[in-house]
Amino acid sequence: MQDIELNVLATMLDKSVWDRTKNFITPVMFPKDWRSLAHTIREAHLKYEEIESLDATTLVAVHKIMFPAMPDSKALQTFDLIDDLLAVKKVDVNLAYDWAKTFWQRDMARQIGEKAVGFWTGENSMAFSEISQMIEKVASNSLDGEDSFRIIHEDFEELIKSTVKEPDFTFGLHNLERNVQGLNRGDFGIIFARPEIGKSSFCAHLASHYISRGQKVHYWANEEIAKKVKLRIITAYFDIDKNTLQKQKDRYIEEYKEKVDANLVVMDSVGTSVKEIVNFTTLNKPDVVFIDQMDKVKIDGTYTRGDERLKEIYVMGRELAKRHNCLVWAVSQASYEAHEREVIDYSMLDNSRTGKAGEADLIIGIGKQMGIDENNTRFLAVSKNKINGWHGNVPVQINIATGRYSV
Repeated sequence: MQDIELNVLATMLDKSVWDRTKNFITPVMFPKDWRSLAHTIREAHLKYEEIESLDATTLVAVHKIMFPAMPDSKALQTFDLIDDLLAVKKVDVNLAYDWAKTFWQRDMARQIGEKAVGFWTGENSMAFSEISQMIEKVASNSLDGEDSFRIIHEDFEELIKSTVKEPDFTFGLHNLERNVQGLNRGDFGIIFARPEIGKSSFCAHLASHYISRGQKVHYWANEEIAKKVKLRIITAYFDIDKNTLQKQKDRYIEEYKEKVDANLVVMDSVGTSVKEIVNFTTLNKPDVVFIDQMDKVKIDGTYTRGDERLKEIYVMGRELAKRHNCLVWAVSQASYEAHEREVIDYSMLDNSRTGKAGEADLIIGIGKQMGIDENNTRFLAVSKNKINGWHGNVPVQINIATGRYSV
């Protein structure tokens, strides 16, 4: 345990790290003999704001001022600790921040354990509710006193590099990628269509494509039976129908275990709340989250109007993507206006006047030709695009038996 304590305290000598961690890393979290130095580091940063990295001379001087009556033997131990801190190799500020978060989580676990013992022995009958609150805080990464904003520290070259890199998530459809390229972590998209058009199959196609690239997918299914959703993703991944999969299961079982099952979690989520989705995402850190359907997710609070509730749910979707550095796809119905329309835009999104479309970076509507459709053609219409601004539609074919889309 002392390795992480030493590393965390050492990184706090750097002002940029201390600024990001000072509100949730406190002296009491360190061993008793170290706490005077932790107080000294805090006082030194407050007193000498211009110093970017505290040195031994500054720390010893401030420590002597703060603890003049400390016995010489303990003072010498503290000065030896200062030497140990300065010997720790400096690391990137983001890595230091990750160390601090892990340290905070371990300290919270210690506190939870102590309260659990108190509850079990009867010494603290109120501990159970406190424990529940603490567990929820850890699950949601709600660091004490942590700011809800983050200052961007990347320099000019890093910023340019981050905007011109290859997208994190592509579509597996070259005609769509030719125009939109793809999406990145932190993006929030909406997929919508009329019933029985193929939006769940399109989600299965995307999920199978992400899985083939080794990306972890979470799928919240509150519209269709979750087992059917998972099977559709599997058939889309192998591009075979379920009957063939049943007959040749021995041929595919190993790849299923290694590639699909290792990267796919499907939840039967009827009645699931926003809080449950956020907590599960926080704990399991997926690359992609599908919420099918978004409008049916429950949310805390009292809303006199349905449009206010829906707006808040879609705000949550955007925040989920940004805070957890993942791609989030919300799945929704299209209004009757989109019935038998080849090209549909987001004004035909069900409850489009709620403002939910305003939260999305990309909106894809799925349309279908009127009448007999022997080729199973669908039209993917991009009507909102904050990624690169392109708007238009591309024709694709859906394999009804496998759920796979192709050009």
